[in-house]
Amino acid sequence: MNTETVDAVSRLTIHLAGEHETDALIGLTLLPLLKIPTAIIEFRQPSGARVWWEGWCEAAEILDRVFPEQVDLGELCEPELTINSLVILDHVPRRAKIRARSAAVSQSGVGALAVTVGGLTIACASRAAVECQVYGWREAYEVLARDGGFGLPPADEVAARVRSDHSRHAANELALASEEQRARQMR
Repeated sequence: MNTETVDAVSRLTIHLAGEHETDALIGLTLLPLLKIPTAIIEFRQPSGARVWWEGWCEAAEILDRVFPEQVDLGELCEPELTINSLVILDHVPRRAKIRARSAAVSQSGVGALAVTVGGLTIACASRAAVECQVYGWREAYEVLARDGGFGLPPADEVAARVRSDHSRHAANELALASEEQRARQMR
């Protein structure tokens, strides 16, 4: 009999295009849940909601660069297959990863903005989809923050810090890029 164990990392990517519903609530197990199309996300660690909220705040900061126009071509895309998943967030990395692609560099001609935390990625193919996710993750974060027992700062405070960090880093990146450009011109 083989008693060898195997550790596996689950990965799930949820693709969203267009406006959709999100709903944050306390589930039957008294754990906070966020319902989004194709998945229900259960928070077992309050820090998980904070990392996700910070990620969506960061995504909101670059939304205008990824989807500069109000027209969302991604709303026309319909998924061929719907998968309903229960995602349990019990161990969360310290930071979300944000990936963006503008319509200009996309093979499909549609921009994309994705937030990844651990093995879960939520990829949005339209401005409306991103806005719905920002709303939903804020709501989920506030469900936990309202409880007060978790020591989470208010959602607006987290969003303001992310905006400030984003502005500071964007200014530093622009300064570095201009210095590099000047150095190339001097050669």
